[in-house]
Parts: sequence; structure tokens; C-alpha cells
Amino acid sequence: MGVERKREILRRGLAVATIVLAGCAGMNGGSRGSYQQDAAADRPPPMVQNCGIVGIGSPTKYACDGKVYTSFDLLKLRQDWEKNHGG
Repeated sequence: MGVERKREILRRGLAVATIVLAGCAGMNGGSRGSYQQDAAADRPPPMVQNCGIVGIGSPTKYACDGKVYTSFDLLKLRQDWEKNHGG
């Protein structure tokens, strides 16, 4: 690999890292309580469409409101919230 190729890879890596960090900084921070507290809250739990992907695997992990959830966690939160709020 030539020096120019290594520099290009480094530039692209830094660009990706900057974009990822900027995206994480734009998320709402704050601590989240337990699942039961989330389900009892007045506002609905986060939806996968409004979260950032943290890890692609089984299950996929998402960052929402400063906390990491699996796809199953988000589904359970949504179902509990709908059950408690008659939805």
C-alpha cells in the first residue's frame, strides 16, 4: 500500500468518526430509569426510527435518549406503554 492510499484511508476514517460523534452529540442526553418507569411515563418510549444504530448483530442495538436498547427492549417498552395507556 502506498503512502497516498494510507492517507486516503485515514482521511475517510476520520470523516466517519466525526460524523458518528456528531450524530451521537445530537441525541438527547439524560439518564433513563427502569423499564417499568418508562412504560408508566406520560410520553411514549423511543421508537427504533428515532434512534441511532449502535451495533448490527442479533439483536441489533440502538442508542436512544442516551441509553442503549436492543430491538427486543424497544418492543417490550412499546408494548408495556401501550398496555398502560390503553393503546
